[in-house]
Amino acid sequence: MADFKEILDKHHPILYKIGHAYASGEDFDDLYQEMLINVWRGLPNFKENSKISTWLYKVALNTALTYVRNKNRKPKESVDFEKYENTWESAPSYMPDAEDDIKQLYSAIRQLKKEERSLILLYLDEKTYDEMAEIIGFTTSNVGVRINRIKKKLHKLLKN
Repeated sequence: MADFKEILDKHHPILYKIGHAYASGEDFDDLYQEMLINVWRGLPNFKENSKISTWLYKVALNTALTYVRNKNRKPKESVDFEKYENTWESAPSYMPDAEDDIKQLYSAIRQLKKEERSLILLYLDEKTYDEMAEIIGFTTSNVGVRINRIKKKLHKLLKN
């Protein structure tokens, strides 16, 4: 089995994408750190019944969902919106068009429900419907139906 550093070198974009779909700014940093810790802790228990990337998605998605759930339970304080402004939206205006498109896509993805975010990230990472079904726990046909609905929803969000 590959060691922790090798796995991260090869698969860190998975953590990055999932992190940005569920958090931004300082929250992204906290979530990313939580994902790294959970991968580190879980690695000795990885049984190699599936691909390492599939296992990594499960760990990262479960960590993100738990992080969001726990964050929502904390008492709400008054928020200084300028201080916590979304990092994508506060990016410099000199970004190339492709980065602007990515910024808008992530902004739209953050507006989706948790399950929808998980599925669209897997889709964007070119996972097969079978792999998505294994990671999320849906049937393969249900994944296909949901992906089509999510695409339509994203199209509407991006159009606005």
